[in-house]
Amino acid sequence: MAPTPQHSARKVSHSCSLLLALLCLAGTACGTIAPTGKILFDDPRGTVSLQTMSDRSIQANHPINLDPNLIAQLLRGIEIQEQEHGLQKLISTPSTPVPVFSDDQIRFLAPLLAEGLRTATPDQRIEYRVNPTHKGSAIESSTTETTAGSLYAYGRQLYVILSQFDYNQIRANMNMNDMSYQSHQPDSSGLQDYSLLFTPSAAQRSDSFDPPAGGKSTDRFLAVDYQLLQQASPH
Repeated sequence: MAPTPQHSARKVSHSCSLLLALLCLAGTACGTIAPTGKILFDDPRGTVSLQTMSDRSIQANHPINLDPNLIAQLLRGIEIQEQEHGLQKLISTPSTPVPVFSDDQIRFLAPLLAEGLRTATPDQRIEYRVNPTHKGSAIESSTTETTAGSLYAYGRQLYVILSQFDYNQIRANMNMNDMSYQSHQPDSSGLQDYSLLFTPSAAQRSDSFDPPAGGKSTDRFLAVDYQLLQQASPH
């Protein structure tokens, strides 16, 4: 018995619905991965991933094989210093630079960043994020801070971008009640009044250069000659 036109229409409609459902499911699965990136590692301590550079004029020297110990030395040499302004700059002594990364963070990041440099393509950067948690007390709850940025190799330099430093959302919300804080623009980077330094300074590129396009005004940026850094490493 030949199928009726109504039966055929229902069959076609069911097939279309099934196809649409499968397409939506595939779209959802793909949507769980950033279209421009690939996660190399992710756990409560932090995340390292490969992301496509927004500045398409940059062609990085990737893939490149650098010793994780050299990457650890790079991270160990990055320091941050608060910058005083106006009258405060005249009457106070310069603040002491502090390391950006703790020893635990360096042990976590160094091998992952080295892996990222080995596997990245010339149009990718290695993005990192660490989330240290500080235990609370009987009267204070635990707090989590975020330090984040990216890294890529170009020429003989390793370019390091710091986009967030020790940022804590709870502390930022509390600061909103501070009148002196309210006089500034909201700063989710924690870097607005800070600059980056590097030790040994002989390995830092000192001539002028333009930071990558597409970054935020609060991003902090430095370039380190990894060959000079390797020569300066203890043997």
